[in-house]
Amino acid sequence: MLTAIEAKRADGDTREIKVVFQDVVDSHFGGYLGIEEVAAGQEKALTSKIRKAFRAILSSYLNWKILVFIVVAMGLTYSLPDSKFTHNVLLIVIFLFAFSPMVYAAIFVNKKIKTAKGKRSLLKGQLISQAYLPVIFLNGALYLPTIFFVDDVSSTGFKLYKQLPLPALMLVAVVFMVLNLSTIALCKQFIRKEMGR
Repeated sequence: MLTAIEAKRADGDTREIKVVFQDVVDSHFGGYLGIEEVAAGQEKALTSKIRKAFRAILSSYLNWKILVFIVVAMGLTYSLPDSKFTHNVLLIVIFLFAFSPMVYAAIFVNKKIKTAKGKRSLLKGQLISQAYLPVIFLNGALYLPTIFFVDDVSSTGFKLYKQLPLPALMLVAVVFMVLNLSTIALCKQFIRKEMGR
């Protein structure tokens, strides 16, 4: 837009800047709706880029090493006492894995990606919303199973997970660990790119 305004000034257009600006908006973008379409297109492109990067990072974690880790971790749970304390510890681990990317994004993304006062960063917003993904999965994992237990109104996801065998809880913990690592790696990758500018 600035280049178009400068070109008009160089061609001898001496009208008031508001008039020249409106002329550029109308002729180059088809009005303010055209500018909104460009902004929406950029947002859609950034969202697609972040999702594609997240899928690539997630798939890099899903390999034979993680399968071996899952088998070993699930095997180790057979040596743990099947007690309320052990179930609670694994539930706390799952919660930590689910919530830590959100905390990481809130602290480090806000700290590293600077914006002008009163302005919002599209990249910052997309990364923080992506960091909510493990929490969303945790919410679904806790409350979707209760749909199948309609008869028992007092059933909550917490009660159901406390009744799961330890190997199943360990599997859930490893799934959230992979989501955690993928989300934090995504944030670090985009922060490095942003800092490199």
